[in-house]
Amino acid sequence: MYNRAMRAWLKQERWVFSSVLVFGLGLMVVACMAASVLLLRYRDAADYPGAAFLGENMLYKFSPHLVIRRDTFHQTSAPFNDIYDFYSRGFDLGPEQHAQGTCILLGDATTTAWVIETEMAVTLCDTPEGRMIFVMRTVALRWR
Repeated sequence: MYNRAMRAWLKQERWVFSSVLVFGLGLMVVACMAASVLLLRYRDAADYPGAAFLGENMLYKFSPHLVIRRDTFHQTSAPFNDIYDFYSRGFDLGPEQHAQGTCILLGDATTTAWVIETEMAVTLCDTPEGRMIFVMRTVALRWR
């Protein structure tokens, strides 16, 4: 049998527990939303500004390591040197790896914190209809 003081204490304890639970869930929702926005910005960062989006292919691999790969295809009439500078300087891809005819390939691979491996390759081609941009970005988690 509970007395009045015990009932009041239990009621207050439920209120505090509920408040902490609601606050924690709200904090988790805000954190998930922020992570989603950051991931979308990272995903779209390699899209050349103002270029016409022609298509993409997403690949997810879960075994033996988590790998996410996005291939995108764009077309633009921007000057070749502007596009080259956007990818070379903006993503630290350095000088072209290979050049043949009117196409060049820029690429780089980095490892962050011994776990996150990122690879990026950009093929830039001059065509009569404009510049074609083929971008391949891969992020992999490799536990060692």
